[in-house]
Amino acid sequence: MENVSLRGVKVVDVHAHPFTESKSPESPVSFLRKLSLSVIPEMFSSLEGIEKHQPYPGSNMWIQILLRNMATYYSCEEDLTAIVNVRNQKAEDYPAYTKELFRDVNLVGAIMDFGYPQPPVDHAEFEGMTGARIWEISRIEPIMVSLATKNLNFDDFINQYRKRLQDDLKDDQVVGLKTIIAYRSGLEVFDMNKEDAEKDYEKFVRDERVPAKAFRDYCFHIAMEACTEADKFMHIHTGIGDGEVVMTKASPSFLLDTLRKEKYKDTKVHLVHGGYPWMEEAAFIVSILPNVYMDISLQNPFSGHGVERIISQVLELAPFDKVMYGSDAFTVPEMNWMGVKLFIDCFERVLNEWVKKDYMSSEKAKFIGEMILYRNFEKIYNITV
Repeated sequence: MENVSLRGVKVVDVHAHPFTESKSPESPVSFLRKLSLSVIPEMFSSLEGIEKHQPYPGSNMWIQILLRNMATYYSCEEDLTAIVNVRNQKAEDYPAYTKELFRDVNLVGAIMDFGYPQPPVDHAEFEGMTGARIWEISRIEPIMVSLATKNLNFDDFINQYRKRLQDDLKDDQVVGLKTIIAYRSGLEVFDMNKEDAEKDYEKFVRDERVPAKAFRDYCFHIAMEACTEADKFMHIHTGIGDGEVVMTKASPSFLLDTLRKEKYKDTKVHLVHGGYPWMEEAAFIVSILPNVYMDISLQNPFSGHGVERIISQVLELAPFDKVMYGSDAFTVPEMNWMGVKLFIDCFERVLNEWVKKDYMSSEKAKFIGEMILYRNFEKIYNITV
């Protein structure tokens, strides 16, 4: 029985964020901070008094796995200071180092959310730095914030907002829109109510961070309508993220009533982060709604060894052709690199277990691996890499 190997298979990352070139060397502490989902500066503050073999305070399995793999890649001691020193030397030519890491895992393309970081990274410069093909999703919240500063009445705001979305979707590099409504008012989206939305609009103008639920729900529906008209994807953040997410309303199950509406039966929807840690709910949704898809990002790579369990759980219900690879990498190229390495390592173990149990042939298992790494993206987004 031949083992299934996904080494060398090309990879497209369907959800990540661009990063900027670092102009100065990283310290061990600053590098750890860039690897963490935490936005709290105190998460990594000092490494004094660390004993040999002691995990760094605040670190987790994701950071452990990355540092071990970096030490192997660099052929250096598995010590944070040694790893960061070699890394700083290689990153003196940041574009060359980034391209090296992308080539090492055959990462040939990515859909990037240029809504983070702000101000936006230049698309052409980032594509040149990575050597990969880059597509964009246009995040609706920065557009809402920008228009809210113009002292518009509600109707004028909505008209300009709708036009901005339509104009963005005309760009060939833009494959869809994205919302982070899960961070502001949650995923339980109600029907459009203009009267309530107009009242909440006034609150939003005063403070862009307030829930302003009726207003945000109204803008969500307009974005869904724009994607339907343009035949492009609506990307919806689902599940956890950083500490601002509305945890009690972040499960993708809250979206089901909206996604089942007749008006959205042909709207292409992409559940970003696959609802983690509610990935079984996302898997169920994509198994019953033909126009909804999901990725395995954020939980890959940030759940570390849990990626193997997650892949298996997602594919308990989700059709093989509805799931795509992602990373949610956002600060340094090592995230993009490790995302692919960890995912492939875990996915190979899952696939080989299926072959061992005689659920399928090794040839079919490899094809399924290729589907999730790039084939599904090419078919779903109608783009050949």
